[in-house]
Amino acid sequence: MDQRALVVRLETPLAEYRAVDATVRDVLVAGLCWPTDTASGYWQNLAADWIEQGAPVDDEVIELVKVIAETERLPQRLRHKARAIVRQRHLTISESTTNIRNDEQ
Repeated sequence: MDQRALVVRLETPLAEYRAVDATVRDVLVAGLCWPTDTASGYWQNLAADWIEQGAPVDDEVIELVKVIAETERLPQRLRHKARAIVRQRHLTISESTTNIRNDEQ
């Protein structure tokens, strides 16, 4: 599907999105991969909003978020939001690992 047709779906809150012909992940990846030759970061910011609203993420999506966090031409606020998402993901993984270890004892 055309990337433009996917990213416009990010303008709908995640809770209202109905995945008929594209998964939440497809829409997220389209937004996170939007060319960064524009400094606004509009679509990347909306994708980050979806993640903050609870969209499921996998390792590939987190890697794309890391790229946004490191892309200096994007707005600082967006880069900080991306860093927070990555940190939260690492905390969640650490907590899960700790809980598994505790359960095994």
